[in-house]
Amino acid sequence: MYKNHDYLLSLYYRIADTVVLNIAFGLGVYLRFYSVSSFEFQSQPSFDLIKSNYIGLLLFINVSWFFISNSQKIYNLQHFTSKNRYVFAVVSAIVLQLLITVAFNGLIKTFYSRIFLLYTYISFSVFLFIGRRLISFVYLKRLKKAKSQNAIVLIGTKAQLSEVKEFLGNNISTETQKLIELEPAGIQLQELQKINSVSPISELYVSLSGHYENEVEELSLFCDNHFIRLRLVFNWKKVSSQNINVVNFSQTNILKLSLTPLDDQYNALLKRGFDLVFSLLVTVLLFSWLFPIIAIAVKLSSPGPVFFKQKRSGINNKGFNCYKFRSMRQNSEADSKQATQNDPRITKVGAFLRKTSLDELPQFINVIKGQMSIVGPRPHMLKHTEEYSNLVGNFMNRHAIKPGITGLAQIKGFRGEIDDFALLQNRVRLDRFYVNNWTLFFDVKIVFLTIFTMFKDHK
Repeated sequence: MYKNHDYLLSLYYRIADTVVLNIAFGLGVYLRFYSVSSFEFQSQPSFDLIKSNYIGLLLFINVSWFFISNSQKIYNLQHFTSKNRYVFAVVSAIVLQLLITVAFNGLIKTFYSRIFLLYTYISFSVFLFIGRRLISFVYLKRLKKAKSQNAIVLIGTKAQLSEVKEFLGNNISTETQKLIELEPAGIQLQELQKINSVSPISELYVSLSGHYENEVEELSLFCDNHFIRLRLVFNWKKVSSQNINVVNFSQTNILKLSLTPLDDQYNALLKRGFDLVFSLLVTVLLFSWLFPIIAIAVKLSSPGPVFFKQKRSGINNKGFNCYKFRSMRQNSEADSKQATQNDPRITKVGAFLRKTSLDELPQFINVIKGQMSIVGPRPHMLKHTEEYSNLVGNFMNRHAIKPGITGLAQIKGFRGEIDDFALLQNRVRLDRFYVNNWTLFFDVKIVFLTIFTMFKDHK
């Protein structure tokens, strides 16, 4: 959807969300405090909203929702590349709003009814999604009645703008907008003028590759004069795959390339919070009874310690002691030779632990210590990191974040022994994709898929 539609839809969504939030609040009050007899209100309700402290809570809820919804960017529709991520962001905003309201409740010590809060936020969630569906339906109906279609114009080769075209194809309605492609043959101002006279251009996407500075400036002037939103497509593959922020130094724009979305402090804090909460839950719910069983089994399988400790490559390629349940008999090659299929060093108990990934459970200790994350590229032995970095380009990019207990490569089946170059390439490719495209939703998805793939054979 182009920016005008984006702006209007986000405005309508914002207004509708605020309205249904207050309606949900009123419904929560009604369901909790007003008794109903024969489907009629009692003439003397037992709750006085005006004299209560609930008016103050209503004000707080409205103000906090304004800030939370903006921080989650749920009204920036093009910020999200898939509907699942957008729905997750909206749900996260509602949950965060509820948690902050509960915290506010305890802070001011005016203990609002928990049943009331439950009614309010369940109603808000339902009304919000129903309201958005209705707004989208009505808005699309109105656009269909428009006399002329708007146009989105792309200037560049198919290779340069293939991903832009794919994204727009999935996010605009061809019933209300045209998608017009032009080859990068000069400035083409006359062609743009002709298109704009028939179908007003809403957005102009221009690939920077193949255009000189003066051509871009003339296109920018044309867009300014005709109130067209100019989009400059930066498609240097090795660079544009990374997260880029634009900073203005007077008349000069600086493109700041981040190694990973986790360079953002908010994202890093979000991921660390998820790691700690998940690790503590596993420790309490799983370690409390499973740890002693595995520890005894390891001890009985062969002489030696319960834990196996080994130096692995961590964030920024700094070494750390990685913990595992010992799955092998003690041997002198443990720190130099990786395990292979039918490795005689592996015990029967160890084989089961490795197949089910239960040998990795002690790494939750590394997570709590801040050395690892729940999800991330798997840590390699120091020797292997040195070897692989000389074989695969951009290999070290996977060390821009903390290593993980599980990762994208693992749920795709690339786990265990690395016995050929293609396997290594696929692992690194998936690791780099994760590093450059991290989201909290991505982490949650990988965790769930890990549980379902624990007993599958690796590639």
